[in-house]
Amino acid sequence: MNLDSVNSVYGKGYSRKYRLAMGWYELGQSYSVLNKDPEAIYALLKARELFTDTLSTEYISTLYLLGRHYNNRELFDDALETFGKCRRLYEKKGDMSMVSLTDYNIGTAYFGKKEYVLGKSVFERLLDDRYLDQESRNSCYLHLAYIENDLHYKDAAQEVQKLADKYIAGCKSESDRVPGYAIKGIALYYLHENDSAFAYLAKAHRLSDDLGTKILAITGLEWVAIQMRQYQAAWNAEILNKKYQEELNNKSNLSEITQIQLQHNDEIQDQRYRAKVSRVIWICISAIIILAAAVIIIIIQRDRKREAYYLKKYDDLIQKQLEEKSQSDGNRIQKASDAFRTGIAFNLVNDVALQRRSFRQEERDVVVHDINLYFANSIADLRSEAGRLGQQDINLIFCTLLGFDQDLIADIMCTSRSNMRSIKSRLKSKISAETFSLYFKE
Repeated sequence: MNLDSVNSVYGKGYSRKYRLAMGWYELGQSYSVLNKDPEAIYALLKARELFTDTLSTEYISTLYLLGRHYNNRELFDDALETFGKCRRLYEKKGDMSMVSLTDYNIGTAYFGKKEYVLGKSVFERLLDDRYLDQESRNSCYLHLAYIENDLHYKDAAQEVQKLADKYIAGCKSESDRVPGYAIKGIALYYLHENDSAFAYLAKAHRLSDDLGTKILAITGLEWVAIQMRQYQAAWNAEILNKKYQEELNNKSNLSEITQIQLQHNDEIQDQRYRAKVSRVIWICISAIIILAAAVIIIIIQRDRKREAYYLKKYDDLIQKQLEEKSQSDGNRIQKASDAFRTGIAFNLVNDVALQRRSFRQEERDVVVHDINLYFANSIADLRSEAGRLGQQDINLIFCTLLGFDQDLIADIMCTSRSNMRSIKSRLKSKISAETFSLYFKE
């Protein structure tokens, strides 16, 4: 479907603006069927701007599709704003089934934003909504199970298991049941039913094609293996989990790419329009103004403004890149810290702290090994900035970052607290103040 074919369908009797709106709408639907979210969003945004009748079926459908694609690309604030407008229009038209379906999508947007209290209230209300289709109503049980697990962890294990069982019972195919198997396995782990938990989590991991479900299942398998003291299996699960997390991070970057693409496309269209208008104006001015001197002055002034504009844009771009790098470094450190805390080394540190004893040499080796593993990228950056950094410096930096107390850090480093202060003081002269402040909050 393209704009020319739409113009042939909506010919006489329709305004030019309406034909253009329908063209973008049909194009957006085509991209939606092909699961091309960025292209669909761009086409639907154009259609939304061109429709004049905001109560027309096509306009409301445009908003609904736009909201769904925003959800797909994790642009949840835009999705909530769009679905809010869409819901009011469906209410005005009296289409209660679409009102309920829009509410369901609003709930998924809250769930994606991790605003669980708002999402929970939406899904609980929809369980009794007679206008909502059976498949969406059944999905409410799954979302509620995830919410209860994220909010209350093991305290809500019984409730999570019940919700997961209701979801599984309402599914028509095995592939639809897979997310239910994963969350049920987590609940069974909290209830210390390790064999059953392992069976459900392994099944979910084997059958799922969704990265989020795979990560939940493999995380649960790692927990079960640790609880059953099968440390090799836990290590294998941790390696898989890290791989899936990297794939998910690469995929989540698509939401940022989508925003950049949309902004870029709009800027191109705007620039083309302005360039066209500018050319017409300059042709008219050139026809009126004959004096070459006046034309030269105008051109010089325009070039100076353009140069100042691009210089400012360049400065802004450099500043933005510096800010993004700082934020990216912080996010990478946070992700590495989170990954370390799910590993065996962190459990060893907790055991040593709880038992109020000193580290054995093999335990120190595990902790130092995992620090070098999880923070490899950050360590490489530090050493590229200051090649004189030794292992003691690395241990002090990342043990402090992970929140270990001073006695534990000193024990891990085989040194005294006073010597730690000396190492930290020398470290200030080895790395820049900005880098130092990234790891030590003083």
